Amino acid sequence: MGRSEPGRRRSVLSVFVGVVFLASFIASSQKGSHAVRELSAAPASPTQSKMLQVGEELEYRVSYSFFNIGTIRIQVIDKEEKEGMTVYRAQALMDSNPSLSWLLDLHIRFLSEMDANIFSYMWISDDSSNHDVNFRRFQFDYDSSRVFSEEGKKLPSGERNVESFDTLSINGRCQDGLSLFFYARENVRQKNQVRVPTLIEKKEEYTDINFMNKRTDIEVDAIDYPVEVVEFEGEAEYVGVFGLTGGFRGWFSNDDARVPIVARMNVILGSIKIQLVKWNRPGWQPPKYVEGTGK
Repeated sequence: MGRSEPGRRRSVLSVFVGVVFLASFIASSQKGSHAVRELSAAPASPTQSKMLQVGEELEYRVSYSFFNIGTIRIQVIDKEEKEGMTVYRAQALMDSNPSLSWLLDLHIRFLSEMDANIFSYMWISDDSSNHDVNFRRFQFDYDSSRVFSEEGKKLPSGERNVESFDTLSINGRCQDGLSLFFYARENVRQKNQVRVPTLIEKKEEYTDINFMNKRTDIEVDAIDYPVEVVEFEGEAEYVGVFGLTGGFRGWFSNDDARVPIVARMNVILGSIKIQLVKWNRPGWQPPKYVEGTGK
């Protein structure tokens, strides 16, 4: 049975966003041949992340060949103490290129709540691509190894009209597509291979990530010097849609901020590129690469 139109749009969105968020919603179903460590369900001791900074705003251009597909803006909104732990709230705002509205017209908001160990506790998707605003919400209850899933419409008043409800089983702490983005930032300077539990389309899947701690340099249009970055790669153990296939690679700034500078994802007809075009992070400038220093 084919997917409904809202479901199909969510799949397209998952592709659009997942490229940036470590291809968390796309990539090949083939497992890597290397051995990987599966993340434990038990959380690590909380630490004060230098990566997470309230007020940070990052903007990315998504392109295919010479075509600008759209933009993604990522913001760390705030943090609060909730039930004895620190919770960070972040959002991603995704808009397709208006000149491509005849082909793709996406206007999506993702919102995630994460703890200090970068595990997801709540995720919302608001899809306003059509006249109505469709939403999906996951709420994680780790004590009972369950996720509560809701779908429906967001009303003009801001209230959410729930039209369907489901309960999903999980094995332990998970990532959603947005929290996975921050998880990779937090761990990119490790040298480690991990299998990250990731909730995809009401099912717990795995994303394999090879953190190589490989120092290199990369150039982007928005920065007039080569940026010192750390490279990593990976692939997901599930199949995407609309021809997106294969692994992913990312280059994050080699400093405490670990800002994603560039990401690449293979597709049947070539490669999609995501690159940083604007940023607002108090006190931060991209680190300049100097050959012969560091690792």
